[in-house]
Amino acid sequence: MIPVEFHGVRRTGPEDFYCVVLRWAERNRLLPLWVAPAAAAEIEARAAGYAPRRPGTVDLLAEALSAIGVEKVGITSAFEGVFVAEITLSDGTEVDARPSDALMVAQLLGLPFAVSEDVLTQFSFFAADSALREYLGLSFGGEGVGDADDSASGDAEADADFERMMRELGVSEEDLSGGEGSDGDDNGEG
Repeated sequence: MIPVEFHGVRRTGPEDFYCVVLRWAERNRLLPLWVAPAAAAEIEARAAGYAPRRPGTVDLLAEALSAIGVEKVGITSAFEGVFVAEITLSDGTEVDARPSDALMVAQLLGLPFAVSEDVLTQFSFFAADSALREYLGLSFGGEGVGDADDSASGDAEADADFERMMRELGVSEEDLSGGEGSDGDDNGEG
């Protein structure tokens, strides 16, 4: 299991789907975690410092698990396109969880959130800093990556990974560049 960084929740694509952005810092690759609107709202609120006056379901779960003892939390596998998360207790018991719930438990308990290397290798992708700024409003400093004139990252395979993901989301370059007939406004419909 490899610890990943949490970089917030973003709305992306023409349908404004909610995506938790996780980063495999060692390889500078992203793992998108698609979540339901309710989970996205709770994750965003907690990341912004919101704490409910009374414990919610995840608070109760985190408190109970803390009393038992938690060793690790993270995404362990994927099955038919769905990520599977587990919370491993001190006695070795593995509790199945939705990735969004597991992420919130990890954050509440101050534990690192990790992902199996197999999942990261199969589902993460590299994105140049310029593309991250454009599509997700993020920047990781670039470290000189993404400044090549002939490609966004200087790595054609990484560019193809990112381009394929955005195409699968229904986002085209024309959508982002304010193509013909677009004034850059979203006209309030959603």
